[in-house]
Amino acid sequence: MSIDLSNMINSALVKAATATSSSVQNRSSQKFTEVLQEKFNNLKSLGNPSRNMDGIAHMAQLKLFQGLFIDEEEGKNELFSPLNLMETLTGASVSKSQMIDRYVNSGKTTLLRSKQAERSDIEKMIDQVAERVDLAPELIRSVVVTESAFQVDAESHAGAQGLMQLMPETARELGVEDSFDPQQNLLAGSRYLKQLLDKYDGDLDHALAAYNWGQGNVDRHGLDKMPQETRQYLAKIKRLLNQKTV
Repeated sequence: MSIDLSNMINSALVKAATATSSSVQNRSSQKFTEVLQEKFNNLKSLGNPSRNMDGIAHMAQLKLFQGLFIDEEEGKNELFSPLNLMETLTGASVSKSQMIDRYVNSGKTTLLRSKQAERSDIEKMIDQVAERVDLAPELIRSVVVTESAFQVDAESHAGAQGLMQLMPETARELGVEDSFDPQQNLLAGSRYLKQLLDKYDGDLDHALAAYNWGQGNVDRHGLDKMPQETRQYLAKIKRLLNQKTV
């Protein structure tokens, strides 16, 4: 059974913040405020903190530290020492500033784990969609990797959206209400790709070129006139299909 270190620390800090005496809080508030302000300024550099829910959450939780920080020259908090807790759990000596840095960065780690879990969910969706529309899952997966690198909220400068980078007009024609919904995006994008394969009698090059460059361009100009971007697009997808490691 794995241990979530950040959750252990957070839980202990909440209990400690409740237990710490008010005299220690008053003694430490000025020093803590200086450290906190530095971290708050870092959060502000990411955007307006009033609109940054992650920033607000971090700041609210960091407030729990206020009663735990004491001036080193005034002695140690006998009730609880977060630095001692960190040293016990990690086996490393840390400063006050380093401990806050680790706490703030723990949110990034959680987000990373969330994205990894999301990738797993998307993989399952791809298999389900592939069976539903009668396409090879490897083909859908290769298109997703090439189009968005599995980023659900991807949006191109041209306005294409989601995992399979659907243009708004195409998405509407395919009945998509939210292009950033992975299930809707994958199903619509795969159906569209299937339609193109049927139109071009199973010719993958024509279907992929039409998906990237547009059916009108392929029909009017043929593959010989494909722009370099579309040529690279085809080459990448076919390379991924040959590797079968996507």
